[in-house]
Amino acid sequence: MSSFSEGSGRADARRNAERILDATAELLAANPGASLEQVAERAEVSRATVYHHFAGREALLDALTERSIAEVAAAVRSAQPEDGPATEAMERVLRAAWQVLGRYRGLVIVNPRRLARAELRARLQPALGPIRALLGRGRRSGEFDPELPVEWMIGVITDLIHAASQQVSAGTMRPSAAERILLRSALGVLASHRVAKWRDR
Repeated sequence: MSSFSEGSGRADARRNAERILDATAELLAANPGASLEQVAERAEVSRATVYHHFAGREALLDALTERSIAEVAAAVRSAQPEDGPATEAMERVLRAAWQVLGRYRGLVIVNPRRLARAELRARLQPALGPIRALLGRGRRSGEFDPELPVEWMIGVITDLIHAASQQVSAGTMRPSAAERILLRSALGVLASHRVAKWRDR
């Protein structure tokens, strides 16, 4: 086989893999239990082609998870979380992340069911690192509640994203409304010290 043919074959394989991942993301948004047969049909490839690239459904979901995390991490970085007031930076970060996660709503719902919380948090580290630093900066500046631990804040944000994704997938909320409520909820929690009427005794 010529080097040209080999290169063409690799390019075709990459395109097929991406089509399969795209099809999986689309199907999960409507049906979190979508089968490999349905994925193959949506991607317009054979079931054998799906198995050629991914050993099974879990391997496919793992690959889609890695791709989504890489895209979210890139979006978070592009939102420049280190610049400006922490509250404004967090709003930019959440908007950017939500726009990417809109393509992976089904995965956002499926992953907590199949992965332990600690494992999922570990996989999310490429995206969470800059957010963790931003939360720390906001606590030091007084914009975010200094009594709330950073890891607790991260847990609240990820849970709110999960809830917003569920609402959109269920058809009870439009993506734009979910984004607005996500921002209001997350930023409200982070700045809860500004409205709190009580303190630990």
